[in-house]
Amino acid sequence: MHAFKRKIVDFIKKTNIIKKINYNKFVFYFLFGLKSQFGQFKININTKCLVLSQYPGAETKGLGGLIAQHPKNFEVLCLTNGSSILPLNPVESSSIKKQEFQEVMKMIRIKGSKIFDIDDKTLKNHYTTFKKIDISEADYIFIPNVYDNNIDTIALLKHFKQILKDKEHKETLKVIMYESDFPLCTLDFFADISSIIETKKNMLKKYYPQDKFPSLVDRIVGINAFRAIQHNCEYCEAFMAFSVDEFMKIPLI
Repeated sequence: MHAFKRKIVDFIKKTNIIKKINYNKFVFYFLFGLKSQFGQFKININTKCLVLSQYPGAETKGLGGLIAQHPKNFEVLCLTNGSSILPLNPVESSSIKKQEFQEVMKMIRIKGSKIFDIDDKTLKNHYTTFKKIDISEADYIFIPNVYDNNIDTIALLKHFKQILKDKEHKETLKVIMYESDFPLCTLDFFADISSIIETKKNMLKKYYPQDKFPSLVDRIVGINAFRAIQHNCEYCEAFMAFSVDEFMKIPLI
């Protein structure tokens, strides 16, 4: 079946049936749109999880609840420093966002975390820094949605593909996409975060305080409530999972 699908995709590409602007999204849906297991994501005591975040707060939007449930299993790396908050200058902005990130990580007592000193919208120029990330021990690496349409998300994913080619990793490594700026088009796994939703809200409030971002936290966790409709819970986070081979075949814009 996979070979048949690949032949159709190749035919469509060669014959230019679909305009190029829509080609990437079409192929992505065609290759992975039938994934439907949507089981509960489970972490055991020895599972090692690495989260790559495109900006401070993206990790909490997408899987703050799961991280808070299993802080000893997670390492979170934030690849940019939040330097583009207007009307602040880049130095003031990055200082605030770094502090917020560190406070959130401290709140949940995570095993390991780091925020890189890379200005927003410049990650594409920093592969030499990105390639220093150690992926050799990870069982799961969490990345943002491939269609988040953020310049740093695109750079993160391109750099990540490159280190998967260049660096040692486990043969059983799974790549897990999370929802930060845009929802995923199809899902594989969910994590029930009902018992820890207040912790996630408090994490989000560090980044998005009520006086500056009215109702934004409730809107963010609203997608967790929506995802939980299919399950016997109040809130859940949802993910899309790939083997390394599958992920490498996903077209990037």
